[in-house]
Amino acid sequence: MFTGIIQAIGRIEKREERGGDLRLTIDVRDLADGVEGVRLAVGQSVAVNGACLTIIRGKASHLDFDVSRETLGLTTLGTLHVGAAVNLEAALRA
Repeated sequence: MFTGIIQAIGRIEKREERGGDLRLTIDVRDLADGVEGVRLAVGQSVAVNGACLTIIRGKASHLDFDVSRETLGLTTLGTLHVGAAVNLEAALRA
């Protein structure tokens, strides 16, 4: 669950087309360093420009997310280029 409040700004570091889907590598350093209590690990959810994505790989400062073609069709994530700024929000803790 998300509050809708942007917690940090990230940057697209890499985009890789994958058979109609897309893998995004995002610099999330500001989110990892600047928001108290945020846990960024594989399997956790992060809202990227309002779309809920699951961390599939990475380390604390740069994370990979797979974006399905359905999500690409319903959001603007597919139009993002390397270097583009994105709004980030970590999921709320239960």
